[in-house]
Amino acid sequence: MSSSSSPIVVLDIGASKVHCLVGEAEPSGDCKILGMGISPCRGIRRSAVIDMPRVVESIRNAVAEAERTAGLRITGAYAGIAGHDVQAHSSRSAVAISGSSEPIDERDVQRALAAAEQAAPPAQAVALHRFVQSYAVDGEPVQNPLWLHGHKLEVETLSATASEHACTTLRRAAEEAGVTIVGFLVETVANASAILSIDEREMGVGLLDIGAGTCDLALYHGSLRHLAEIPFGGQDITRDLSMVLNISPREAEQLKCEHGGVCTDASEADEAVTFRTTAGRSHTILREQLDAIIEARQQEIFEFVGREIERSGQGHLLAAGVVFTGGGALLRNIDRLAEDVLGLPVRIGEPCEMIAADALHGPACATGIGLLRFATESAAELVPTHDSGRPGRPRFLDRVARLFSFL
Repeated sequence: MSSSSSPIVVLDIGASKVHCLVGEAEPSGDCKILGMGISPCRGIRRSAVIDMPRVVESIRNAVAEAERTAGLRITGAYAGIAGHDVQAHSSRSAVAISGSSEPIDERDVQRALAAAEQAAPPAQAVALHRFVQSYAVDGEPVQNPLWLHGHKLEVETLSATASEHACTTLRRAAEEAGVTIVGFLVETVANASAILSIDEREMGVGLLDIGAGTCDLALYHGSLRHLAEIPFGGQDITRDLSMVLNISPREAEQLKCEHGGVCTDASEADEAVTFRTTAGRSHTILREQLDAIIEARQQEIFEFVGREIERSGQGHLLAAGVVFTGGGALLRNIDRLAEDVLGLPVRIGEPCEMIAADALHGPACATGIGLLRFATESAAELVPTHDSGRPGRPRFLDRVARLFSFL
């Protein structure tokens, strides 16, 4: 996509905020941010909508701010989707190769991939992305089947799916806010395009998006191998602080963001941290005490992550370790605690190859940036998702031009 083509809009609808980004791909390959809007969101718990009017209002406010900063009127967007509604499913297919004297060509590969795509996703699920896991020619694994000779070509693919109910709910919320959803993107898949290097993916790497309501895990070894949701996030830490210290959730969140951490350094352990209780009294605790409350929950979350990695059977393949993103990755010393619990190298990931304000370069905005990069790079291959039973639906590329009306 050149910089002269239509801009792309994405919506990251999370448990703590709605993030709307407008951008386009530069000829250099960078992603240029044209506008953005952020609005607090209180209508989602974990990854489920629990208050539709609040979610609609949050989307409307984020989109309005993005319109003002980009100088465009937004009418359509991609939406990210994550949480327990996202699953990964494997499928296999095999096609006969006509004439063993001729090598396997692109048409044979496309036939095998088309056969794999015929594998229906589970009931009430929509396939959003498909990834090739492996090829085999006459039963022998190969990295690339092109130009090889054989009688049978086999392919294994991994489909990332989302529940129809979740897609319908988010689509309805966006439409109530005046925005048409033209497609859904799995957030951890999109994040990888902005956060992970090619070398990391080839070596084997995990990507953990630490959100407010959930943590979403994607494991790569060459291609995507595993997706999972950990049903805990930053809001659980905030809730613990609120209950233990008898302070409001708002005060607890501020205390966590400004002073909280894990693995307290000895030089900081005795620092005094002051806060105000719900009774209006000023109270002081040591940083070490504050961090102990946070660390107990954060360690539990990482233990869940460790068990999920072990269950996936991919743990021994993660030579590049785990990369953290999301707002929860900003917690002080979180990488140090994670390395202790997971036994893997950990780094904090930030979006790269983009032209944007400094405020967008941190892990808290990585999902929105990842969605935008993935959408601009993969527009032609994306699987469009629509309401079922709607005849005469236009193709995706015919709809891109209608994402905007210029002011």
